Amino acid sequence: MKNLAIILLVVLGFTSCKDDKEEMPAEIQVNFEFSHFINGEELELDGKAYTLPSGESFIPSKFKYYISNITFENSQTGNSYTVADGYYLIDEAGKKEISLEVPTANYDKLSYYVGIDKARNLSTDQVGDLDPNNDMVWSWKTGYKFLVLEGEWEYQTADRRGLVVHIGNNDPESEINFKEFSFDLSSEGLSLGNQAMVDLDIEAEISSLFTGDSDLVVHELESTSIMGGPLAITVANNYQKNLFSIK
Repeated sequence: MKNLAIILLVVLGFTSCKDDKEEMPAEIQVNFEFSHFINGEELELDGKAYTLPSGESFIPSKFKYYISNITFENSQTGNSYTVADGYYLIDEAGKKEISLEVPTANYDKLSYYVGIDKARNLSTDQVGDLDPNNDMVWSWKTGYKFLVLEGEWEYQTADRRGLVVHIGNNDPESEINFKEFSFDLSSEGLSLGNQAMVDLDIEAEISSLFTGDSDLVVHELESTSIMGGPLAITVANNYQKNLFSIK
């Protein structure tokens, strides 16, 4: 009887291990949720006034951008997974979530880009989030707007003026303003492994458009319609530093 009991325990042990392996999900559901802030205050459109870094009162009316080329990586092995054909429009007035099915593995790095890569940027005959009806293509030339911020501002006066920031690129030989953002998940106390589902909360700080490599004083700008040119490059370089943080 004693030997039989030992045999049963061994068999049950093997069965349990087998069941654990069989129950391991083939994919991890990764849910991104984006939230937006100005100077740490949660963003509200069309009504609430915020203070920009250079002191202007600003009432935002629009904030949206493209997330693309999402990649999960294991820094120890070098193995990675990039979401194929992944172009996602994040809109304060609309969708702010992305849900993905990622092959099960241990990932400690996450990266993505703001904008559209050369492969898709100059072809606006697209569907889904790349549909031109989403108001993210240039009206006078081919290509997508990577990031859009619009609203009204004032500074020591009752007169309000428009602020329009459209960042993009239509040069087929360049990916200027197509900015990468990388995160060390382990340093944030996060990791992707054998879980069935992981939630990633990502915060975007809009004031980072105006501070960083080159601080911009909005009320001193010759024009507050930034749609290409050196100022757009400055804004993109700025927000690459501190636009996103992950929770």
